[in-house]
Amino acid sequence: MRASTAPARDPSDIEALAGGKHIVDILIEERAKTLIKSRFWPLYRAVLYPLLQEPRARKMSEAIDGLSGRAAMDHVSSILSLDVRKSGLEHVPESGRVIIASVHPTGIADGVAMFDALKEKRPDLCFFANRDAIRVAPRLAEVVIPVEWVIEKRTRARSRETLVEAKKAFTDERCVILFPSGRLAYMDENKNLIEREWLTSVAIFARKYDCAIIPVHIKARNSWLYYWFWKLNSELRDITLFNELLNKRGKRYDIVFGPAIAPDALGDDPVEATKALREHAAYGVPAGAAWRNLSLG
Repeated sequence: MRASTAPARDPSDIEALAGGKHIVDILIEERAKTLIKSRFWPLYRAVLYPLLQEPRARKMSEAIDGLSGRAAMDHVSSILSLDVRKSGLEHVPESGRVIIASVHPTGIADGVAMFDALKEKRPDLCFFANRDAIRVAPRLAEVVIPVEWVIEKRTRARSRETLVEAKKAFTDERCVILFPSGRLAYMDENKNLIEREWLTSVAIFARKYDCAIIPVHIKARNSWLYYWFWKLNSELRDITLFNELLNKRGKRYDIVFGPAIAPDALGDDPVEATKALREHAAYGVPAGAAWRNLSLG
């Protein structure tokens, strides 16, 4: 596991924490900018915070703050005790750089399930993950390549931070886990989960670092509350992030690892390659289908 000095907290977080705010509340309020402006916010908060397990989220965040990246992951894993059922793990090499590219059905718990599935075979694993993770527990930087998903917060410095940490991970021959959609699958009118479009970075990194991709399918779902909030209001949906982690205790996650895809099998067009990768992980891998990049003929 990479040795890392825990990054300094964001100045805005330091100020808010010094003023008595909890990091969990900071993250929730950032996702509810319109709701918190309402004169009814105190009432909403009184109802929503217990419903969304804010007290338990506080306790968890306090427990992992200061732990090493691996220890923090182990702690969250022990809290959730997921029922992870994996197949195709033989496709994952025991050493050397590799990208694990997965569908993203439920959120943070997808990462915990992947950690449970891979931690013994690839203890050097790391994740591309929302930068908020290291705001909760700074030493998660040892296992997280931070990505700023909020467009308004993206700066040249933060984009560079992501690229520098990615380069370190690949040159250190690590197992790099990526959820290329960056967003959770949505439920259609037939109650099927639909994987979002993938970012082309998965194909670009594979070609740039001459790195094989292991496509992965995860079968799992969020609560009906989450999907109801999805229809009602995007902010209500987004503030369920901690609840949709903590309510997964003991839940089943079926993970299927597909055969490796060589970087030269992706072709020269990252857009077309990424479309094919998403389709393969979402539908081909669980069906046992062979990889096909239609743009290559």
